Amino acid sequence: MTSNISKKIQIALSEKQLELIKQIAFYAQKERFSLYLVGGIIRDLFLDSPINDFDLTVVGNAINLAKNISNNSNATVKIHERFITATLSWDDFSCDLVTARSEIYSTEGSLPIVTPATIQSDLIRRDFSINAMACSINQNDFGNLVDPINGIEDINNQLIRILHPKSFLDDPTRIIRALRYAAKFKFKFENETANKLQTAIEDKK
Repeated sequence: MTSNISKKIQIALSEKQLELIKQIAFYAQKERFSLYLVGGIIRDLFLDSPINDFDLTVVGNAINLAKNISNNSNATVKIHERFITATLSWDDFSCDLVTARSEIYSTEGSLPIVTPATIQSDLIRRDFSINAMACSINQNDFGNLVDPINGIEDINNQLIRILHPKSFLDDPTRIIRALRYAAKFKFKFENETANKLQTAIEDKK
């Protein structure tokens, strides 16, 4: 199994994008925060798809990190207090900085209760295995892959798999995402995911 994807990152990203990501990692290291590229960008690296969204997860406080970077560079920052996230923007590049978190849904379809967490806990609360991967961009282990749910295996097998039985009930927008991914990537649904998806669709009728 692939454990380091630094070469993939260096090939897929422009020099400017790579420079800015390493700049963010520099500030994260000063705060003793760990920093990861997460989700769709890792999936798209393995599918050789265009990279459009840059999501970075911080094991630490993403808002404090974003403010520090903005204060020491020409980046602008937009804060999202409820979810402990921030968006950093330069002239031709932007990225979301998200605090690694766990989520609890008090009722089906409600907004989650968010608490800080480890990178592994952050990944396993996500929607699908193909989006539950991260890559370290820390100086000491740049490119190391974190894949607790075997998302790479599901990409290789062209499968869409939910991570929790109540996934579609907790967040009904995942129904739309699942159908969109199936159409976009020509993937099929893992058996339990297909059953839960059908049940969720019928419940919404």
